[in-house]
Amino acid sequence: MTNRRQVRKADIAQAAIGPLSAQGLRNVTLADLGASLKMTGAHLLYYFESKNDLFMASLRMVEQDLRARAHAAFEGMPSARERWNWLLDTGAPSGLDDSGLLMWLEAWAEAVHDKDFHDLITELEQDWQGLLRETLAYAVQRGELPATVDADRVAEGVSALLDGLTIRVVVGYRPLDHDAAMRIVDDFTSPLLPWQDPTDHEADA
Repeated sequence: MTNRRQVRKADIAQAAIGPLSAQGLRNVTLADLGASLKMTGAHLLYYFESKNDLFMASLRMVEQDLRARAHAAFEGMPSARERWNWLLDTGAPSGLDDSGLLMWLEAWAEAVHDKDFHDLITELEQDWQGLLRETLAYAVQRGELPATVDADRVAEGVSALLDGLTIRVVVGYRPLDHDAAMRIVDDFTSPLLPWQDPTDHEADA
């Protein structure tokens, strides 16, 4: 695939996030997507093998954007606790119209019976938990958390908790919003993460 085509494919995947999250994978057609992107459905098939292929590329873009924003934010954020809070705040559902997490709801449902979806969300979940573990390791290195913190356990638990809260907030069947979700996460993680001021040595590093 030429570089120009790769760039165009990425642009389409990014632009498709809106209509895919708004209408849902099973409700939207390639013709609908093409119209919203000022293309024909047949033209979309030049870049993607199927609607599912486009959806998975778009979900991957959502997660790549999250990681890029995290790394950019961390450059001006030396505190590990600030980085951790940023990740939780950004990863928590923002409301009924959270486009990225609406796509995750679709992907979870498809992954039950579709191996391609299952493999993709497995990969993306590993990347997300890796980012959580890296931040906790950084906190230990700076002396903001003790070395006894079980980063694997915390990352798995926090991710599972955010997944459950995503369903409640994005679907809207429970009286929860972003702030309420964040309070729940804090309640459950506080006993596991005894934050403290960084050691003098690490703070000066």
